[in-house]
Amino acid sequence: MLKTLRQIGDIVYKALKYALDLAQPDTPVLEICEKVEAFIRANGMRPAFPVNVSINEVAAHYTAKRNDTLRLPKTGIVKIDIGAQRDGYIVDAAVSVALSPIFSNLEKAAKKALESALGAIKPGVRAWQIGETIEKTIKSFGFNPIYNLTGHKIERYILHAGYVVPNYSDKSASQAFAPGDVYAIEPFVTNGEGYVADRGEVTIYRLARMRHKTYQYIINIISAEAGPLPFSPRWFPQISDVEIETAYRNGILHGYEVLIERSKGFVAQFEDTVYVAEDGAIPLAQTLDLI
Repeated sequence: MLKTLRQIGDIVYKALKYALDLAQPDTPVLEICEKVEAFIRANGMRPAFPVNVSINEVAAHYTAKRNDTLRLPKTGIVKIDIGAQRDGYIVDAAVSVALSPIFSNLEKAAKKALESALGAIKPGVRAWQIGETIEKTIKSFGFNPIYNLTGHKIERYILHAGYVVPNYSDKSASQAFAPGDVYAIEPFVTNGEGYVADRGEVTIYRLARMRHKTYQYIINIISAEAGPLPFSPRWFPQISDVEIETAYRNGILHGYEVLIERSKGFVAQFEDTVYVAEDGAIPLAQTLDLI
């Protein structure tokens, strides 16, 4: 498994590097998403979820819509979150890009929080202790963590496999890391109050049901490409937006709401997926080497 995860992580690293090259002011978000997803496919993998490009106060779950006209701003901070999978094995990683120097400390705080977290993970350490490390690092920069976003355990074909890694000292996350575990560690940093809320918009979905008389043709098309993992309607031009919306309203699809920082604070994120070895965490996408 580790050999496969390292191979996937290498493609995620290269995909993020490509995304960083594309992430210039005024670049269409649609162009970034489609080019990076195509890069993942061209390298023998599939996207584990649509490329997320979340700008400023948008913290997560925004991917380009069909015919999206959104462009990167001339100033601000952009999060690019990428996942790749092969045979259900997943690596999930993200970086932030400060588009002006005023936001560089947000970027630095998120990166340092990830670095501190990765250095503290080893078998027997509890998830809340990593959250404590993340929060302490973020607050040393004068910012807040996002308290209601977390890292997450990953299993085969399951992006969020139950156990979480908080971004603060939440002792309800009491599970200990064990050899062979795979976790996405993703500190979120904000100059706002530290909580996200739904924006009332969905751009990313996954199948919630695998059988339904009326919607089976939609289920079959989506399942052949994405399986149980998240997808973008962009991937399925043969399925109309009306059909997607109707399937969502009827419980055939689960939707991931676009998340924004509640006080409209700007948000930065750094993320890597780690394999827990006997002597510590092995970062699979080497996110910290990108910026």
